Amino acid sequence: MEDKFKENLSTDPKLQAQVLDVLKGTEVGKAYAETIAKNYFDENISSEHKKIYDYLDTALQDAGLEKPTGVKTSEWAKMIATQNKELQEKVNTLKTNSSPDETLKKLEELKAKHKKEKTEITNAAQSQIKANEQIINDLKGKEKSLLRNSEMQKVVSTMDFNKGLDESLIKDIITLKTQILIANSSEEDGKVIWNKSDGTPYKDGILNASLEFVLQQELQSIVNKNAAGGGAGNTPTSGDYNGSQVIISESTFKTQEQFLIEFDKIAQRKGIPKGENYDKLYWEAFERYNIKTLKEY
Repeated sequence: MEDKFKENLSTDPKLQAQVLDVLKGTEVGKAYAETIAKNYFDENISSEHKKIYDYLDTALQDAGLEKPTGVKTSEWAKMIATQNKELQEKVNTLKTNSSPDETLKKLEELKAKHKKEKTEITNAAQSQIKANEQIINDLKGKEKSLLRNSEMQKVVSTMDFNKGLDESLIKDIITLKTQILIANSSEEDGKVIWNKSDGTPYKDGILNASLEFVLQQELQSIVNKNAAGGGAGNTPTSGDYNGSQVIISESTFKTQEQFLIEFDKIAQRKGIPKGENYDKLYWEAFERYNIKTLKEY
């Protein structure tokens, strides 16, 4: 039965017309009709449109009117046509209202104005294109930063940090280090390269280091050294508090960051809460040990 219907449908024009009449009101029929129309346009009309616009581009260039980059041919032609219409109207007015010498002078003024307006339109179009490109580049940059920060947070979430340090201190150091790493990072063959502040890549042997390796290096001052086993990190922090000063062994720090970490360890061990007294003791020690002469990190 179905085969017979298909055979009749392929040969009987009346049956075909009846089926199409039913299908034209359905979603399937509409979609099929739209597909046919689009294919016909692409195959027979779109190519002809392109020929026309290519011809216009060539004609305008031959006339010394180069189309600005990024501007559609139809828009450029409309700009020129509008200008020419205004110019022709002004010329006709001059012919009836001016002497020959005055007409010549005003024609030169109109030509100069026309040239200036053309330049302004071209410059405005190019400026808009550059502005759009800058917006796109900025968005791409932000997208890369977000993706790289997301990668870092995944690695950081697997790391074990020194629980003897204040959580806010650990968080601040992680934020600062990740921001610096993202700012210094680059991309090569679609892969992220993690660079030092001088622009050279971090290395693990002769290869570019992985993000896990880099973060272990950069955050070693706050990582829990007991996590890897062995006795590293079991030695108590050298230092003391005599009631008016925090005493820190100078062999325990070589940078301002390490000094801050050592100070915080002693402050917590001696029960010095963060606040005005904490800050006063910190800056007193900062001056006493001349920490400003050390590198920050």
